Amino acid sequence: MQKNTTLNVNVSIEDEVQGGGKNNVVVVPITVIISDENDNAPEFQNAPYTISIDEDTPPNTELFSNVSITDKDTTGANIEVECINSSGYPDACEIFNIETLSSAQNSYRGAIILRRKLNYAVRQEYEFFLKASDGELSNTTTVTVKVGDVQDTPPYFIGNLTAEIDEDAPINTLIMTVYAEDGDRGIPRKIEYELVNNPMSYFLLDAVTGELRTARPLDKESIDNPEGILKLNIRTGRGGNDPLTVTSTEAIVKIRDVNDEPPTFNKREYYVEIPENIQEGTPLPGLDMTVKDPDEGTNSAFSLELNDISGAFFIEPKAAVGSTPITIRVANSTLDYEDPNQRKFIILVVAKELYTEKKLSSTATVTVTVMDVNDNAPTFDQEGYSAAISEMATAGTLVITIVAKDRDSGKFGENGIVYRLGGNGADRFVVNNRTGTVTVAYCEHPGKPDCLDFETKAEYQLQFIATDDDGTGQTTTVPLKVSLIDSNDNPPIFSQSIYRAFINEGTVKFVPDLVVEATDADKSSHITYSIISGNDDNLFSIDPTLGRIRITNNKGLDVSNDTDNVITLTVMASDTKYTTTAVVNITILDVNNNAPVFRKSTYVNSIQEDVEIGTSIDQVDATDADNGLNAEIEYFIQKGAYDDFQIDNTTGTVSVSSKLDYDRRNRYSMEIVAADHGSPSLTGTATLIVNVINTNDKLPYFVPTTQVAEVMEDAEVGTLVHTLIALDPDVNSSEALNFAATEPITALDKHGNEVDIVGNDAFKEFFSVDKNTGKVSVLNPLQRNIAAVVRITVLVTDITAPTVQQGQGLLVITIGDVNDSPPTFLPPWTVENPIYYLELKEEQPVGTIVATYNAIDEDSDIAGYTITPESEYFQINNGTGIVQIKKQIDYEKTKEPNFTVLAFDSGVPQLNVSAIVVVKVVNLNDNDPVFSQREYNASVDENSPNETFIVAVKATDLDADEYGEVTYTLTGEHSENFKIGERTGYITVANSMFFDHERINETVVQVVASDGAPGNLKRSVSVPVYIKINDLNDNAPKFSQKVYNVTVMENVRLNPPMRLIQVNATDEDTGINGNIHYSILSGNDNDIFILGIETGILYPHKSLLGQTRDFHLQVEARDGSGNGQLYDRATINVHVLNVNEHKPEFVMPSLSNATVEVLENEATQDYLVMTVKAKDKDENENGRLTYHFKVDGENVQETKEFRIDANTGELRTKQLLDRETEPRYELVLVARDHGSPKWYETVRHLTVLLVDENDNRPEFPGSKSTNPYHFYVPENNENNILIGRVKALDRDEGNHARVFYYLLTGNEDGAFVLDRSDGSLYANKSFDRERRDEYSLLIIANNDPNFHPTPEQLDQLGEEGEEMHDRSIANVKVTIVDLNDNAPAFEQTVYYSAVNAMANLNDFVTNVTAFDPDFGMNGSLTYYVRASNLYKFNSNRSSGSIVPSPFNISDKGEICTATYLAENNQHRFVIDVIARENAFPEREAYAQVYVWIFEPEQLIRVILSRPKEEVTKERDEIVAELSNATQSLVIVDEIRYHIDDNGQKNEDWSDLYILVVNPKTQTILPVPEVLKIIDSKYDFLKDYYAGFAIENVVPAFVTEKEETFDPTLAALIALLIVIFVGVITFIIVCCCLRHWVISPTDLKKKDALIKKAIIDDLNTTENPLWIEQKLKIYEEQELTMQVFNEPEQNVLGRRGSDDYVPDDNTYATIQHPNRRASSHVASMSLADDLADYATLSGVAHRQSGSNNSSLRGAPNYYEAAMGFQGSTFQVPDRLSSSTDYDAYRARYKGSELTINHEGQPEYVAELI
Repeated sequence: MQKNTTLNVNVSIEDEVQGGGKNNVVVVPITVIISDENDNAPEFQNAPYTISIDEDTPPNTELFSNVSITDKDTTGANIEVECINSSGYPDACEIFNIETLSSAQNSYRGAIILRRKLNYAVRQEYEFFLKASDGELSNTTTVTVKVGDVQDTPPYFIGNLTAEIDEDAPINTLIMTVYAEDGDRGIPRKIEYELVNNPMSYFLLDAVTGELRTARPLDKESIDNPEGILKLNIRTGRGGNDPLTVTSTEAIVKIRDVNDEPPTFNKREYYVEIPENIQEGTPLPGLDMTVKDPDEGTNSAFSLELNDISGAFFIEPKAAVGSTPITIRVANSTLDYEDPNQRKFIILVVAKELYTEKKLSSTATVTVTVMDVNDNAPTFDQEGYSAAISEMATAGTLVITIVAKDRDSGKFGENGIVYRLGGNGADRFVVNNRTGTVTVAYCEHPGKPDCLDFETKAEYQLQFIATDDDGTGQTTTVPLKVSLIDSNDNPPIFSQSIYRAFINEGTVKFVPDLVVEATDADKSSHITYSIISGNDDNLFSIDPTLGRIRITNNKGLDVSNDTDNVITLTVMASDTKYTTTAVVNITILDVNNNAPVFRKSTYVNSIQEDVEIGTSIDQVDATDADNGLNAEIEYFIQKGAYDDFQIDNTTGTVSVSSKLDYDRRNRYSMEIVAADHGSPSLTGTATLIVNVINTNDKLPYFVPTTQVAEVMEDAEVGTLVHTLIALDPDVNSSEALNFAATEPITALDKHGNEVDIVGNDAFKEFFSVDKNTGKVSVLNPLQRNIAAVVRITVLVTDITAPTVQQGQGLLVITIGDVNDSPPTFLPPWTVENPIYYLELKEEQPVGTIVATYNAIDEDSDIAGYTITPESEYFQINNGTGIVQIKKQIDYEKTKEPNFTVLAFDSGVPQLNVSAIVVVKVVNLNDNDPVFSQREYNASVDENSPNETFIVAVKATDLDADEYGEVTYTLTGEHSENFKIGERTGYITVANSMFFDHERINETVVQVVASDGAPGNLKRSVSVPVYIKINDLNDNAPKFSQKVYNVTVMENVRLNPPMRLIQVNATDEDTGINGNIHYSILSGNDNDIFILGIETGILYPHKSLLGQTRDFHLQVEARDGSGNGQLYDRATINVHVLNVNEHKPEFVMPSLSNATVEVLENEATQDYLVMTVKAKDKDENENGRLTYHFKVDGENVQETKEFRIDANTGELRTKQLLDRETEPRYELVLVARDHGSPKWYETVRHLTVLLVDENDNRPEFPGSKSTNPYHFYVPENNENNILIGRVKALDRDEGNHARVFYYLLTGNEDGAFVLDRSDGSLYANKSFDRERRDEYSLLIIANNDPNFHPTPEQLDQLGEEGEEMHDRSIANVKVTIVDLNDNAPAFEQTVYYSAVNAMANLNDFVTNVTAFDPDFGMNGSLTYYVRASNLYKFNSNRSSGSIVPSPFNISDKGEICTATYLAENNQHRFVIDVIARENAFPEREAYAQVYVWIFEPEQLIRVILSRPKEEVTKERDEIVAELSNATQSLVIVDEIRYHIDDNGQKNEDWSDLYILVVNPKTQTILPVPEVLKIIDSKYDFLKDYYAGFAIENVVPAFVTEKEETFDPTLAALIALLIVIFVGVITFIIVCCCLRHWVISPTDLKKKDALIKKAIIDDLNTTENPLWIEQKLKIYEEQELTMQVFNEPEQNVLGRRGSDDYVPDDNTYATIQHPNRRASSHVASMSLADDLADYATLSGVAHRQSGSNNSSLRGAPNYYEAAMGFQGSTFQVPDRLSSSTDYDAYRARYKGSELTINHEGQPEYVAELI
């Protein structure tokens, strides 16, 4: 049926025709319909079904919509499908469902729907059946649903996160390893760890391994938590704060204290100043010294002592714990500043631990400077002084200079002397209070009676007073007589009719002085002053001579609110015949000089403690005698209120502001302040005492609330178990408290379970409580099987309270068991075989649980478990016995980390049992390959051919065999363009077409390194390789245009030049290859234009006026910054336009407002008044000028009186001019050019003045004082200050005799203003002598009030020297007087230098230069060394300033050595250099000089084929390039002429000796390392080598290589030497004994050797002065030996010097050495271990790798042995260089002393 539904057939019938005829056939078609039957079951299409979905798919989601079923039958019911659970997934059809989309008899389509949320962690796969049925037949298929994991479960931490570590643990110490796993197990994410907080940056957390390590030294003392506990927040995940991907936890690290902190001072150095007359026992002022030891317990106990050889001081206290302030007191009062040895004391304070093993200590130095007391008065060279000046002397004229001397120092001496003048007339003069220069004071009318006037006063008898201590100390006076030289019946006249003065009350003098002044024109008159009225109370007096009004009351004037504040005085001036009066109004200003006063000093009140807030307690009241604001009073509480009281600021009412509590505070003493509103405000105080009255309102309470006690089970009845403790703040007696036990009373059994009270409450009667004492005792026998812990509720009652006051507490009593059985572990452990076996895989994470070990006990519970001894890899939970991994186990490091577990019971006494755990570790492939770098950087040129090498990468794997074999592959974008050696890691070019810098200039590929493990065990890592594609110059520049056109005006701006046009070219290359420079090749005749090299902007360079009108410039753009091979060219066409750019300029008249005088009798018709002349710089019509008058805005040629010729400019009169009719005419002249399209004109105002005849001109006097005039003005003056006055006379009369003054020359900068009417010369600016120190002015006197000289006149005047013989011209010289107004400054703030460790005294180190632009004494400087800070080798921390300084500085700034520096070999100094002015105010400049102490072997010699002089000039540039190449500091030691290999000097070459210093460590780099760096930078330096003519860079001194020798041969040679020496010794002793001569200097070298041996045996921490006493016996021997010495002082020189300069040790400081052991890379001297200042080292300096004695060839004086070479001393090394060493050899001629081959005198004693 399924094939055909109908069957069609044809039925035919045929007859037979007889006779051979055709048969007849009839055909009938028949159709058979086939009926269908339901005989086929439905069939699923494309079955079975597999569906994959993520676990976060939401419910009701259609998962699969292609469930298709067909049925071949056409009959039957519609197809239906149902879900059937499979046996393994019984709930699948509840989670998934089939939904019909369409259904028919022969087809079906459906979809699978999700009904419930999935969870990958619960189930990863589901399976169920679909059953399809057509009503009769059915079919099934399987549906499989795979659930995909989604990252929706956060990671979680595993293991213990608590650890302890000692604070002295080294950096990178492992503290713990944190471990976390991802909650999603399907596709677990890689876990990364992060520290959210890092207390004090102490820790580092490995993001991958989880290892928590120390990142820096720990310090428990700096942690706020007293237990040393730090809490760290650790986060794991992939960043962000999503709770589904991130988990945080807290780790606890406890820092354990160790004794690592010495007692430390709050400062290393202290500086104190005390006067020389300080009293005994006085503490040093301002010391502020404290010592603190931050350790705990006995570790912080320390002693204090003072090392003071002078015995002048003592210390308090002697010992302390933790922290203490320190006081140092003066032990004797005999200090004397005049004794140079008592001006400064440097003492050492030592703090040393008392009870520790190390006895750590620290020191501090106290520098006590004794200050001078002013005990010497100034002295003068003469008993009296005299001077003579003209009475016409102007202000600033020098009278005399007097200087005093003073033996004291500082401000008590000459630096602090202040000069002043005293005596009648002292105000006529001014004295410089510092220099002693006396000059004439300013006076408005010199020669007049109010100034110096011979007729008024011919002689001044003054007192010249010198006072030290800046004017407040001792005073010396000498007489000064000033005589006036005479140069030539009126009543006195006051300068003012009314004088007004204002003075504050209480002031005893007027500021400024109140002086009334009258003048008298008579020569012989003497004016006296007096007060004739208004001085009723004799409050004032007046100086009868000077008119100075003074206040007679030494308490000053007083004004109050009820007195008048204005006083009017009438002052009379009398010359004995005439009198005149003036009024003086004195206003007394109220001063806030009365403080508020309280009516009572103390207020007392009482108050109940329960009073309400706001209750008023008392009111205070104060009054003030001042006026106005000064009398307004405001109140406030200064202290004592404790915020419980407040005061009304206006009324003074005090009230309660917070709840009072008698038990907290029962008495208040408040300081109340009343302040007025004056300025400054004055205050008065009073005390308010408030007593708080107690009330019984507090409940009693137990302390603590829960109290604990223990008692053994076998305790007898009556045994005291506990005494309850309770307090009541309101009662003082315990009798007021009653105790009782009350319900509930509960108990716990020995298993910790609550005891059931029903039928089992006997425990309630175990104990009783005494109500009076609170003592708890056993009442009945104890039964621990009933109750092991009893909890009793207790009450305390205050029986004295008015109401019931009770407190409740809890008493917990533990009943102890008696223990007799130890615990036992569970099987397979047995007592006979106490072993467990454990097998683990390596590298399991920290926190992994590996086993649980439990024990049981018959008597009691298990108290806990522990691993003993502590295991490195395992830890056990104390309560559960669970063992976890504490540290990851590496099979390669350990294979059997066995451990022992102990279990403890809780009985008394406590018992335990142990179990041995044998651990077997299983090996894994657990190491990733590791690259040698985190990333690689390489570069390759563009267009590089295939196989070009780029870079090599390298990775290693710690695993063995094939797990450790590494292969390399490339991945990432563009990786196909590269290839890598599978085994070598060499990356090369694979596609050369890819390397085009213009297309891509850099790329990155990933290199994957994989180990040899198979399949899933293989481990791989990758690293990025950053490859830069270098640009090559393969693109030429291209101009944007080939032709540029620009038009410009001929007057184009040149400064700054105007931009004309910009050409532009581009280059596709980059860097220097693409850096285009522009240039003009041709067409730029006479350099008219300039082209910006980099910008391409064309500018005018020279004026275009008169130039060619068209320019054709050929320009070029060339790459490579103008030096490349590729270029492009273009043309710029410039067209220049002409312009009328200049205005006419008048030549005559030249001034804008000119005046021309015409004698009236000459002003006839057609009289030529003048010829007007102007000029114009333009050409042709632009420069052609015509002349006109300007009348009513128009240009005309005539006025009523005058006419002007337009072309010639002749100005003539049109008619006769009459002076009586019109004396002056105002004309406006016009000069106009004819420019086009724009013309210009210029106007001049001309005054034509008809004047009378003037036949005399003004003339200046011809005396020496006026020709030239000489005026002085101090620099930094104020504007408009009068400098001087010139005076000329004119013998004419009337207006013709009026003289006007004009400045001709010398005032080009406008520095002066001349009053033309009286000749007064004023300053128009503030002068600066450093810019200009003198002006030469020419002043002309004439009768013209509007005189303006033309430039031509001025030029002619200067050329002809007319001013020398023209009496109408005065020559004025103005000298600018220098003031000390410039501070000194150094040329550099930092200098670098180095000095040989074997340098002599006064050897040159370096030169520093400071300058001061001031003049003379003001510009002179003194240099001094303020501090010489010592920095030990490889230390960036200063050891302090060395006193006295090892360096001196000269007046020229030359720094030289002041002591021998061998002891400081390899150390460095930072010298603070000061340049101080010699003149007041003695400002200072500051610079630092870094000095390294070196050995010759550390020098590098740079050989240059240039003379020494040329190298010296380019020294800084050479040093800069070497510094740049080495990335270090290069210091030049010296420059010498070159010495070749044959020892010949070549002056055409030079040798530059340098040192190279590491800028980070500040240490001198070894020579091989420097040479290696320089060799590596050869490509960088080769151009500089050629430029500087550097031929070679080599070590300065080559150390000879030690040759090996045969020991047998050496022994034989030694034997022969012994025999030979013996014979020679015998001969010398016999023959030369009486001629034995030892020079004192060489004797000192030997005694230094002997003393060295003695010092080596002494304790180097002792004071060297004490050691000196121990060496006293040796000194006596030395004195005896010196008797036999010849008086010869030859001393072996250092660096070729034969001079011996003894050292000063005025302030040598003694300090203990540091007790911590240390080593030195370059020196083994104990000086490395010594403290900051002068210390003694008895160990000789040794040079590593040298066989030479450190004492050979070096001077070794007695002072050196005693440690007094400056601040510290160390026996120096000999120079390793044979060249320098030869300089130390000496042959003593003329004596019988023999010098051996090593340069040492041979002694008989040396053979002993």
